[in-house]
Amino acid sequence: MVKPDKFIQGINNKDPLAWKELYRFYYGALCNYSSSLVNETNFVEDIVQECLVVVWKSDLYFQNVKILTSYLYHSVYNNTLKYIRDKKVEDKRKTEWSLTQEELEDNMFYQAIEEDVIRKLRVAISRLPEQRQAIVQLSIDGLSIQEIALQLGVSANTVKTQKKRAYSFIKENLKDYFGLLLLLDILK
Repeated sequence: MVKPDKFIQGINNKDPLAWKELYRFYYGALCNYSSSLVNETNFVEDIVQECLVVVWKSDLYFQNVKILTSYLYHSVYNNTLKYIRDKKVEDKRKTEWSLTQEELEDNMFYQAIEEDVIRKLRVAISRLPEQRQAIVQLSIDGLSIQEIALQLGVSANTVKTQKKRAYSFIKENLKDYFGLLLLLDILK
């Protein structure tokens, strides 16, 4: 290393030769120091490089090598801690995003299943005789047996019988999905 006074003067005057010397002398040591604070060596070089660039671009004036050394180590320390903090925030954000994505994917999956089951139910209902179709649809719409009988102009026993036959037909045709239909609260 050149004489300390000449070296500091070169750093303060932004002399490229002094900066090459600064880089050669401090870079490895600062990287080691930073890596002792954080376990990710990939970012250590970036942290040190950023500290050196900040010094180069600043108007800081160093009175001696001891002050320069102290400043560099303090800068690397602070930037390493900032990196650790930012990484924790980023990791937390990614975890929250991942959980949100999983919930969305689960919701979309269940919606797709629900839509598929409803589509199969509609197909099965469309294969029923016309009166049974009407009874099942009115039942799905929430009407009671008496209301359905009144609306269709038939007896309540006819509605019960036709509804029972329709549900038996649907249950047989959708045997793999009947439990889901009940869970979806479509068939009451």
